[in-house]
This record gives sequence, C-alpha cells and structure tokens, in this order.
Amino acid sequence: MTGEKPLKPVLTSLFTRLTNPEQQKKAALVDCWPKVAGEQFSKHTQPRFTVDGKVVVCVDDSTLAFELSRRYKTVLLKRLRNQFGEDQIKDIKFFVGQLR
Repeated sequence: MTGEKPLKPVLTSLFTRLTNPEQQKKAALVDCWPKVAGEQFSKHTQPRFTVDGKVVVCVDDSTLAFELSRRYKTVLLKRLRNQFGEDQIKDIKFFVGQLR
C-alpha cells in the first residue's frame, strides 16, 4: 500500500500539537471565534494568533475587512480580551485574503 505512514510518528506529532500551549491557544481562538464575531462575520473570516499577542483576521471580502477594522474592531477586541485576558490580546488586524 502506497502513501501509508508508520503510526508512531503521526501520533507523536499529534500529541505534540495537542500539548503545546500555543497550539491550544490557537485552537481555542478558532473554537470561540463564531461566538466572538457572530455567525454573520465568522462565515467570512478566519482568525490567527501572532507571537506578539496580536490577532490577525483573514477576511474574504475587502469591503467587509474595511467595515470590521473601522466599525467593529473595538467590540471584537473587547470580546477577545474578555475571553483570553487583556495581557494575551494586544491588538486585532484585518487583512483581505483567501480563507483556508
């Protein structure tokens, strides 16, 4: 059978990612994003943490990215800080790009 990998390296990689605090924080952000951003915005956005406490949000539409950065940034930042703590979230930035 081609393309199969031994199970041990796959499991080791999985457990490493699950026990890594940064990976857990990223997973928590992705899990809570629909609640933080709301259903309407979460369909068109995808959040990511950066190492310096900033959240980068990829938005699939330039008009929506502009609207989020001008009108909703303060609200979203407050919700994220309530969820993760003010010391963990320094800022939020919106960029236009393809969602993955």
